[in-house]
Amino acid sequence: MGHKKQVFRSLAMVTQLGISVMTPIFLCIVAGYYVDTYFGTKTMIFFLILGVLAGCRCGYQMAKMTVLAGEREEKKEREEQQKQMEAYPKYEAVSKPKEPSRVRTGSRQAGKTEADHDS
Repeated sequence: MGHKKQVFRSLAMVTQLGISVMTPIFLCIVAGYYVDTYFGTKTMIFFLILGVLAGCRCGYQMAKMTVLAGEREEKKEREEQQKQMEAYPKYEAVSKPKEPSRVRTGSRQAGKTEADHDS
C-alpha cells in the first residue's frame, strides 16, 4: 500500500513541478511582450531571463518541500513500527530438557526379554 502512495506522490510532484516552473516563465514572457508593445522597447530578453530564474526558484522550493515531506512521513512510519514492536515483543523459544526416548532399541529389548525368560 505504501508503494502505491509513493508512486502517486511522485506523479503529483512531477506535475506540480512542471506547472510551477512553466507558469513564471509564461507570465514573464507575456509581461515582456506587453511592455515591448506599449513602450516600444526591447526588454523581452530581460523578462525571459527573469521568468527562467523565477521558475528555477519555484522548482527548487517545490522539490525541497516534497523531499522534506517524504522524509517526515517515513520517520513517522518508522516510529509507528517501533511502537508496535515494543507493544508486541517477539517471544523467544523456550528450551525444554531432552525427554528420554520411548522407542526401545533392538539390543535393549532383546536383553530384557532374555532376562524375563530366565527368571
